[in-house]
Amino acid sequence: MNNLSILSGHKRALEPQLIFAGGKKDIHPLRGLINHGPFSQSLGYLEKINIATISPHGLSQRINNLVSELNRETDIPKIAPEYYPIYPGFNKLMGTQLVQNTDWNIELSSDADKAAQSGNYKQLTRIIIEAIKSFIPQKSLLSVVFVYLPSRWEKCFTDVNFDLHDQIKAIIAPLGIAIQIINDKSINNTCRANVMWGLSVATYAKAGGIPWKVEAINKDHAYVGLSYAMKVNENEGAQYTTCCSQVYDPEGTGFEFIAFDTKEFTQDRQKNPYLSYNEMQAVMSQSLKIYQDSHSGKIPKKIIVHKTTPFKDEEIEGCFDAFGHNTSVELVQIVQHNNITGIRYDGKEYPARYPCKRGSYLPISDTECLLWIQGTLEGITNNGKELFKEGGLKPMPKPVLIRRFSGDGGWFETCSGIIGLSKMDWNNNTIYKSMPVSIVYSSLFSSVVKNVPEIKRQIYNYRYFM
Repeated sequence: MNNLSILSGHKRALEPQLIFAGGKKDIHPLRGLINHGPFSQSLGYLEKINIATISPHGLSQRINNLVSELNRETDIPKIAPEYYPIYPGFNKLMGTQLVQNTDWNIELSSDADKAAQSGNYKQLTRIIIEAIKSFIPQKSLLSVVFVYLPSRWEKCFTDVNFDLHDQIKAIIAPLGIAIQIINDKSINNTCRANVMWGLSVATYAKAGGIPWKVEAINKDHAYVGLSYAMKVNENEGAQYTTCCSQVYDPEGTGFEFIAFDTKEFTQDRQKNPYLSYNEMQAVMSQSLKIYQDSHSGKIPKKIIVHKTTPFKDEEIEGCFDAFGHNTSVELVQIVQHNNITGIRYDGKEYPARYPCKRGSYLPISDTECLLWIQGTLEGITNNGKELFKEGGLKPMPKPVLIRRFSGDGGWFETCSGIIGLSKMDWNNNTIYKSMPVSIVYSSLFSSVVKNVPEIKRQIYNYRYFM
C-alpha cells in the first residue's frame, strides 16, 4: 500500500433514509420520530405500554421519578444540542400511553444490599430474579420491567468473573419478559434530554414497537450476524464454543437469535474459534428457517453474512451448502481495529476542517475495502453545518476494513448495507453506531452466553437482550 497510485478513487454510500409512520422518511432518527411518529404507529398496536419497577431498599422513589419524567418535556439539551432536539414527552412522541402500575412496584429487602456488599453476587442475582418472576402472572399485560441497579452495587459490574447485567438478561429472556436496566448515570445525568431520548426509544422497542426501519436497497436480501463465545463445561472439563446467529431483513429489523453449542471447531493463535463444515451448515440452515418463518417460506435471493473473524474453508462450504443454488451468498469480515487513518481534502491544497465523510469507501483490492462508518454528516443540524458525532473525542475517525470471502461486483451495495445497519440499534439514541447492528447484537448475545453457561439452546427474540 506504499504506492497509492494503484488505488482507485474513493466513493461514498449516501446516508440511508429511515422510515417512520405512514412511510415518511428522514435521515435523523429523533427528528423523524418527532415529525412523523414511530414506524409501528401506523400498524395500530401498542396503544398502552405498562411499566413495572424493581428498586433497591429505600430507593423506589428514584425510579418512580424517572418513569414520571418520561412523560414530560425536557429543557434544551445540554449535550450536543445541534443533534438532540427537545424531548417532547413519551405519549406525544410515540403516540402511546406509558403507564406505571403502582401495584407492580417492588422495593427489594435490605438482603439485596447485604448480598452486594458481601460479594455474594449469586444471592443478589437470585433476589432480583425472584422479584422479576413475581410478574409472570401479569406477563400478558406487562410491557417492560425497569430494574434499578445503583452504583453502590458497583462491584457486581466490575468483577471479571461475574456480570450482573448478563446474568439477569440470560435467566429472564427465556421467560419472555423485557428488561430495562437503570443505573445512576441515567438518574444523575444533567442532560435530561439525552437520557430521555435513549430510554424512550429503548422502552418502545422492548415493548414490541418498531421505532424506525431503514430504507432497503434490495428487498430480496437478508443479513446474518455471527459471533462466537468460548465456554468451559465444568462437569466434563471440556472446552466448547457457542455460535450466536441473528437474522435481519433488508430494512434492518432483527428477528431472533439462535445459539448453537458445538465441540467441532478449531482455533487460531488468538484463540478465535472456527466451526466445522457440519456445524456451520447447521447454523446457517437454522438462520434460513428463521427468515422463511417470517416471510411465508420465501427464500432470499441474497444472504450477506457478517462476522469479525475470517471465514475458513469449511465455514464457507457450510454456508453455501446451507443456502443452495437459488441464493447468492456474500461472506464479509468486518475488522474494526486497524492502523489506517484518512485525511479529507475538498479539492484544495490543505486538509479540510472536518474529518472524512461517513459512508466514504476506498477499495484497496478485489477482496478488501476501507469504509468510514464514522464520519461527518450533512442534513442533520439546523444550521446546515456538518455534524461529527464523536466531536473532539475522536477527531480522526478510522475506517473499518471489509474483507469479502465470497461475493463479487462493486462495493457500493456491500458498504451501503453496513451503513444502514449501523443506524438500527434501538438501544441507542445517536445517529449511528461504530459497527452494524448485525455485529453489535450478535456480540452482545455472545457475551451473555459466555458469562452464563446454562443458557438454553433455543430461539430468542432480540428485544430480550437489548
